[in-house]
Amino acid sequence: MSTKKIQGFTLTELMVVVAIVAIIAGIAAPSFAAMIRENTARTQANELLALANFARSEAIKRQSDIQVAITSSGASGWKAQILSGTELLKEMDKSSSVVSVSAANLGFDMRGRRTSTNNCVSVSYSSYAKQLQVGLGGNLKVINGNCS
Repeated sequence: MSTKKIQGFTLTELMVVVAIVAIIAGIAAPSFAAMIRENTARTQANELLALANFARSEAIKRQSDIQVAITSSGASGWKAQILSGTELLKEMDKSSSVVSVSAANLGFDMRGRRTSTNNCVSVSYSSYAKQLQVGLGGNLKVINGNCS
């Protein structure tokens, strides 16, 4: 009859592993929080980009001028409406959002070109800022930084 020795972890080994995991988690947590804030700003900017692309495509499809009215809800939150004359085509309400957006009116003509003098919308959250830029030809892009 043979007896096998039971092998396992000692309490000391377990405590060392727990301490190492706690140190690694403490180092990773601040950078993870910053990544979440930056991704929040980027997500809202991309939603605004999708809305502006929709407005531009509707202007081309309908062969008429389309306006995008972006209103700020104070320190945070925003609302955007796409209008064809007085007809509301689409609305996006982000009034409960933690992201702030600069109020702006964007316009596109029947060829998809920009008709408004405003060519930039700032999206910011914490210390992270993105901007939606509209070129003269109607091309849209999101880049880092605030509108100047």
